[in-house]
Amino acid sequence: MSERLFIRLGKTSEHPCSWLVWSEQEQEIIASGELADAASLSSLAERAGNRPVDVLVPAASMTLTQIALPEKGQRQALKALPYMLEESLATDVDRMHFVVGPREGELLNVAAVAHEQMQTWLAWLQEAGLKVKRIVPDCLALPLEQCRWAAMSLGNEYLIRTSEGGGISLPKAWSAFALPQLVKQATARNDNAQINVACYSEDIAIDGVQVDSKPLDLPMMVLAKGVLNAPIDLLSGIYKPKREYSKHLLVWKNAAIILVLAIVLALVNKGLMIHQLNNDTEVLRAQSEAIFKQAVPGVSRIVNMRSQMDSTLRNMQGQGGGAAFFEMLDGLKPAFSKVPDLKPNSLRFEGNRNELRMQVTAQNYAQIDQFKEIVAKDYQLDGGAMNSTDENVTSTLTLRSK
Repeated sequence: MSERLFIRLGKTSEHPCSWLVWSEQEQEIIASGELADAASLSSLAERAGNRPVDVLVPAASMTLTQIALPEKGQRQALKALPYMLEESLATDVDRMHFVVGPREGELLNVAAVAHEQMQTWLAWLQEAGLKVKRIVPDCLALPLEQCRWAAMSLGNEYLIRTSEGGGISLPKAWSAFALPQLVKQATARNDNAQINVACYSEDIAIDGVQVDSKPLDLPMMVLAKGVLNAPIDLLSGIYKPKREYSKHLLVWKNAAIILVLAIVLALVNKGLMIHQLNNDTEVLRAQSEAIFKQAVPGVSRIVNMRSQMDSTLRNMQGQGGGAAFFEMLDGLKPAFSKVPDLKPNSLRFEGNRNELRMQVTAQNYAQIDQFKEIVAKDYQLDGGAMNSTDENVTSTLTLRSK
C-alpha cells in the first residue's frame, strides 16, 4: 500500500499529537491534522486501516549521545554499553532502553530512553488500536540533504539534527545561548570546518554556519519524508514487534525446530573459539591496565579505567597543562623516530611547572646521548644519572619548554 499514516506524539498525555496521511505514489498529503491530546488517538484508528503507522516521538524525551567505541571488539563492548554511559545519564541505567545507531569513525551513536516513557507511548497506541511499524526520534527524521546539519522550527522548540545519528530538541527560549555553544563545539571537533545546515523553516537564525534554505513545507510532511530513512528505530530489543504468522505457517513448526537445533549444534562447535576470544580479551584488558598504571603514577587500583582516565585528563586540563602535555609529546615524535630502540618506561607531567619527566631505556649509552642531542634543540633538558645492566641502559630525563 502506498499510503502511510504518520503520528508525532508528545511527552505526556496532555500534549497535542500531530498526524498526517502521505501518499508515496502520488507524493502528496491525503489528510493531516492535530489532536488535542493522547486520548484522542483512537480517532485515527479508522484512518489507519491497513496502512503502516510510523510514529515520531520528541527528542527532548530521551538522550541522544555518542560514545568512543573502536570498531574492533565492538560486539563484546556493546554488552557493557549501558554502564559505559552511566556517568552521563541522570537515571539508573537498568531503567533505560538503549538503541545503537550508525557509527561515525570511532564514535557510535546511541539513543537512551526510559522504559517508563516507552511503555507510556506504546500504551497510548495500543489503547487507540494502532499497530506501529517504527518509532523514531523526531530530530533524526529531518533530511540532511547532503548537509552536516538540518534544522526546523516546531512549536516552541527547534529540532536540530547534528549528524547521521545525532540531534537535539532545543527550546527556543534557550537558543540564543545554546546555539552558539553548539556550533562552537561542532566546529572545533571538525578542524574548524564550516557547518552547512539544511533549514526547513524561515525563522531560524544560526550565526557561524552556512544556511541552505529548503522548501517551506508542513513540518509533518518534512518529517514524514525523512522518517523512512531514519537511522534509529526505538522498537528494538524487548520492544521489537512480534511478527504475525499465518496459521498455514504453523505446519512448518517441526521443520523450524529441526533447523534451530542444527544451528545450535553449529554454534556449539564455535564454543572453543569464543572461549579463546574471551581469554584474549582478558589478556588485553590486563595489558591496558598495566600501561595505564605506568602512565599515571600513584594508581594502585583500577575500577573503571575509562572513567579514571577521563578524570586524570580533566585534572590535567584543569591545571592548564593538558594541552601543553600533548604538545610536548607531539614534539618528541622526531626524536623517538630517529632513535627507535629507545623506549619510555614512565611519564609524569607537572602542569604547574610545565615540566615532563620520563624514564627511558635504551640498548647503550650512545642511543640515550643521541636522543638527548635531538631533544635539546627544542627543549631545556636535564639528564639524570644513567644506570647500566647487562641488557640495557636506563636514565631519567627532565624536559621543559624553551
